[in-house]
Amino acid sequence: MSKKVTVLKKLVKGNKSNLSLNFYPPVFNRKTGKYTRYEKTSYFLYNDFQSEIIYYNDSKGKKQSKVEIIKDKTGNPRKLTLTPAQKHHNKEILEAIELLRAKRFREITKPDIYTEAELKTLELAENKKKIFTEYFKEKAENATSSVGAWKACYGYFVKYYNNVLFSDINKTLIEDFKNRLLDTYQLKSTKHKLRRNSAASYFIRFIQVLEMAYEDNYLSQSFKGRIGWIEEEEVMKNFLTIDECRTLFTTEFSDETLRRYCMFAFLTGLRYSDINNLTWEDVVVRDKISYIYFRMQKTSAFQYHPISEEAVNLMGERTKKSDFVFDRIAYHSLNDNLRKWLLKAEIDKKVTFHNFRTSYAVAQLEAGADIYLISKMLGHKNVTTTEIYAKIVDKRKVSTINNIILGI
Repeated sequence: MSKKVTVLKKLVKGNKSNLSLNFYPPVFNRKTGKYTRYEKTSYFLYNDFQSEIIYYNDSKGKKQSKVEIIKDKTGNPRKLTLTPAQKHHNKEILEAIELLRAKRFREITKPDIYTEAELKTLELAENKKKIFTEYFKEKAENATSSVGAWKACYGYFVKYYNNVLFSDINKTLIEDFKNRLLDTYQLKSTKHKLRRNSAASYFIRFIQVLEMAYEDNYLSQSFKGRIGWIEEEEVMKNFLTIDECRTLFTTEFSDETLRRYCMFAFLTGLRYSDINNLTWEDVVVRDKISYIYFRMQKTSAFQYHPISEEAVNLMGERTKKSDFVFDRIAYHSLNDNLRKWLLKAEIDKKVTFHNFRTSYAVAQLEAGADIYLISKMLGHKNVTTTEIYAKIVDKRKVSTINNIILGI
């Protein structure tokens, strides 16, 4: 197939035409990773006639625009006299665009002088000169899961490092950032140190973005497995027993929306974000069993979640598919009212709304449910995440050893 590179003129308002290159067949653009037939340039020519923008409605009534040559009464283009400077400009531009056209033609017709591996090495050398901080920011802003952790991780990085190049990334810098996470204060506080488990979560994201950069050919080596993780502390989560939940739910309180949220969370184990964004389109019935089919807000994973009749009754009457099942409520407002409700119910425990998820897991385990099934219901990627709830149950078992005493 013969290859061609031609110059295209595009009429614009006034007395100018912009110049671009047209490729046949389309050529591969390394920057975009796509094939293209056009290359824009900054070159333009002065015309010896005038043009203007014409607005019109197409067959569908949609407003469109086009550039047309202004004509005189005889129907011929209205002529202009070019100045000597404009004529000189046109001469130089025609020479420049022809040189560019010839250069592009040579590039697409000559044999490849580099192997694929050599091209990758050349690309890596150029990429290393680019700013890693900007790349990190883009990845954090476009994260689809654990969005808060990604943004916080980026926030801590730019707190200590600014305009870091990819060539600056090495084991020393990574270890330094890890140590800073372990010894820093919270971004929005000068009084409270960053918790170790939060630091561990943020450091995981940092290693992930480095792995992305390696896969995108910005780094020459992968640091995955070469840097030690931050070991998380084992934290025993707060929860309410099923009896405490019954006490709370039967204690009168003015906020009915809060009551429905808390009961639904305890009966299903769903997070606040998933309940708050639940629509009727997500609720389906199969063989008289109700299911919630939705994408989890935190992990972006799809979840097919069967729910009990009690949970179904809390949702109320079905309305339009796009309607939210529950009245929406801000998380901070929900927790503020929950504290007041716990106080009224005389339950002396520091729990937040998220702890109903823990309460659900503990209640299921104590009822004899399989830990693997609970892991799936909670949407955990790994059953080891669920094992923390099993340890809570084990501790509660130990507390019963003195319940039966013979006293002989």
